[in-house]
Amino acid sequence: MIFSGLSERSRVIVAVVLFVAVFAALLVAASFTDLEVSDILTENALADGEYLSHDVFGVGFEIFGSSPIYIMAGVCVVLLMLYIWRTLKLRPVREVICAVLLAGSVLAYWFFFNDMFGYIAEHAHAEHTYLDDSMTLIAVLCALMTSALSVAAFYRIKDETLRKLMKFVIAFVIMAVIANVLVMIIKDPVGRMRYRAMNSDVGQSIGGFANFQNWYESRGGQPENLSSMFESAYGVTDAFKSFPSGHTCAAGMTYALIMLPDVLGTKNKGVRALCWIFPVVFTGIVAVSRIVVGAHFFSDVLFGGTIAFLSMAFAREAIIFRFRHFRCFGKNCVPELSEAEESAAE
Repeated sequence: MIFSGLSERSRVIVAVVLFVAVFAALLVAASFTDLEVSDILTENALADGEYLSHDVFGVGFEIFGSSPIYIMAGVCVVLLMLYIWRTLKLRPVREVICAVLLAGSVLAYWFFFNDMFGYIAEHAHAEHTYLDDSMTLIAVLCALMTSALSVAAFYRIKDETLRKLMKFVIAFVIMAVIANVLVMIIKDPVGRMRYRAMNSDVGQSIGGFANFQNWYESRGGQPENLSSMFESAYGVTDAFKSFPSGHTCAAGMTYALIMLPDVLGTKNKGVRALCWIFPVVFTGIVAVSRIVVGAHFFSDVLFGGTIAFLSMAFAREAIIFRFRHFRCFGKNCVPELSEAEESAAE
């Protein structure tokens, strides 16, 4: 193993150097091949003049790819509700707080189902689905059922396990907030035109792929006059919000699973490896699918996934390890084990 026999400080340095080297290599590749990669991956998935792809792989992950952020948020709210229900003895304050949290869980799952139905309707060319009463009702019913199932699934969880999971809940909230705020504040000012927007009939009427801009180039905001053309033709308001990829960032919320063995003190190497492998593979698949449908470029998904990973790394370091790895660079450092590691070592 590359880290075996190394001191804590050396392991941190090696990990950071490897991450920077891999990210830099991918970024250089993306900077020179963004358009070419999209040309190759969309060749059989996005017809000339079309805005929306009908590729099963791409559309499937467009519908479900962003689900992790909503599902994990719903689960975290349920865990917090159960923790408060068991630990807070002050009534009726306990009941009020838990009712609010339960509603929050339903809301999180509603966002998931509403988002999913919205994408399905978009590809089915149905209009005003987000405002349609029947679809909203179905989304609400699905959210209520999913929230109830979540409560039932975790209701008998041990008090000690639930207490440990509170660190995971806090870390996930920090991770999700940082990642999604960063994506939102970057998208608008960059104003990068999507590949599928340039490929569409409307896009071709205003110059097509001559509108391509690299990830490091900013349009200086959303071009309202051009955006309105795409909204009128395709009912979309995000034709100029390609960079970075919000879908990939949302899929990258699965990186939170990396923190589970830490908070639970899991020593099983297979479980720990799985909690690393699954997020990387899932986020990677969603990233590729976003390029396939022409929604994003290589650099878009690279930054979207990286933002999610770095947000997780910060939350993990701050909440679970209490900045232990940073303290390893202090004078006369004696690394302090986190509570989770102490439990795992026993």
